[in-house]
Amino acid sequence: MIKKLLSKVKQFGKEGLFHIFGSSVLAKVGGIISSVVVIRKLPKTDYGSYVDAENLYAYFAIFIGLGIASAMIQYCSENVSEGRKNALYRYSLGMGMVGNFILLPLILGVAALKYLGGSTAEAAYLSMLGFLPFFAYADQYLQLVLRVKLKNKAFSRTNMIYTVTHVCGNIVLTLLFGVPGLILSQYLGHAVAALHSVFVLRKEKFFRGISAAEEKLARKDRREYISYSLVCAVTNFTSTALMLLDVTCLGLVLDDPTVLADYKVAATIPSALLFVPKSLMTFYYPKLVRAFSESKARGFKEVKGLIKVYALVNGGIFVCLTVFAPLIIRILYGEKYANVVPIFIILGANYLVCSFKNITGNTIAVLKKVKMNLLFAVLSGVLNIGLNLCLIPSLGSVGAAVATLCVSCCVVAMNTVYLILYAKKPEEPNANTL
Repeated sequence: MIKKLLSKVKQFGKEGLFHIFGSSVLAKVGGIISSVVVIRKLPKTDYGSYVDAENLYAYFAIFIGLGIASAMIQYCSENVSEGRKNALYRYSLGMGMVGNFILLPLILGVAALKYLGGSTAEAAYLSMLGFLPFFAYADQYLQLVLRVKLKNKAFSRTNMIYTVTHVCGNIVLTLLFGVPGLILSQYLGHAVAALHSVFVLRKEKFFRGISAAEEKLARKDRREYISYSLVCAVTNFTSTALMLLDVTCLGLVLDDPTVLADYKVAATIPSALLFVPKSLMTFYYPKLVRAFSESKARGFKEVKGLIKVYALVNGGIFVCLTVFAPLIIRILYGEKYANVVPIFIILGANYLVCSFKNITGNTIAVLKKVKMNLLFAVLSGVLNIGLNLCLIPSLGSVGAAVATLCVSCCVVAMNTVYLILYAKKPEEPNANTL
């Protein structure tokens, strides 16, 4: 048994799992270190204004590239010809950039509304973020190509390059320019990482392949591809909004930048640690697509094994967060944020629940039942708004954290019930080709 387990671990190591995990660890540890420096350096009011602007930008960021990234990793990981993959790569690049041109005036429009409403600092910061989707999508697109090609080591190096550039930029540029430096470091990180990916893929003759590809997508295929992308984008919007809505509702109900700063600090580490389940899914997702392409039984066998891994790893992390919460907050952020410990513990529990949401939601996406993910996300979004508005007036930031935890539990329950019912249905004909 142990010999078999060690053999499996060794195999995953060769395929790049530990490179992916290691780069994610570096990214999140670096992010936490830089956030500690930034949070300690900036006044609460300045940081709170940035949190508000960044939170608004995050709603738009979900639609970067029209959500085509989700379709690309799905359809290009399936058993299709290289010619078809090249056609998908080329179409994804063009349509993704078109989507970013749609986002730009929307972001600037919201910034103008914030300015007219008297929130001049938030408006200025949001305007500075307006062109970031172009840089972010270039980086995201190239990294997804590396993932599809199973170039996991190169993908991990790109992540590391982004992290080092972004973290160093955060620390140095924030010390020099304040919040504008914090924003500039995001542009710099994506630009440098994208250049590295270009260098790797150029040696693979990737760009020559997509430019010379003769195969074109039929109108029906393009329609299916965009439909999948947009449904995934809307689903991601409604699910990601569960965290964003907390800050939004806190800002609307309490209208206090220091409260936003407190909640952001409490959420930083639990949110950052979500890289653990996400890294595992980054590695496993193409494997799950291939497994379900072969048979439903093979696919669910992979899912069950992944659930055991998630329970062991993420359960241990949750225990550590709960036990050491007061120490973590005081060491990293100082006594001025000691009041956020209860929020931190609740969001630590939410981290554990979200790890299982990661498995179940991605499994539904692999099955191409993305409309179910959308339905569950919409229901959870409505529930989250209702709970926030009910709990925040009486419990403040703690109420926002409780609302998030309750909603995450509901999403996992809905996802699990759907997958159990789907597993009991007769095997469907294989339709995993575009």
